[in-house]
Amino acid sequence: MPATTPLATLQQRRDPWQERPDACVHYRLRTDAEADVLCRLLGLFAQLHLLPEALQVARRQDDLHIDLQIQGLSSHRAGVLAQKLRGLVCVWEVDWRHLDHSLSSEVA
Repeated sequence: MPATTPLATLQQRRDPWQERPDACVHYRLRTDAEADVLCRLLGLFAQLHLLPEALQVARRQDDLHIDLQIQGLSSHRAGVLAQKLRGLVCVWEVDWRHLDHSLSSEVA
């Protein structure tokens, strides 16, 4: 029987999709006013192990207007996530932007 050697400790690889873990992304969505819409949206974030920092929902006639913020997304990952949100049948509009709270500390 061959001698066993312990496996080398795996080092954390840098995630190129996470270039700015301190950045916050704000999404604004307009969806159908259906009972399962929030479950679908939050389920998409849960699959990616993302938990929104803030979530606000308002019903206006046949639409839901949803604002949510997520901490720690790079611009690339935020854009890919916006495309996934747009792909949901119940979603009509998706707008997103970075809320860059760290600009003042980087400029100084």
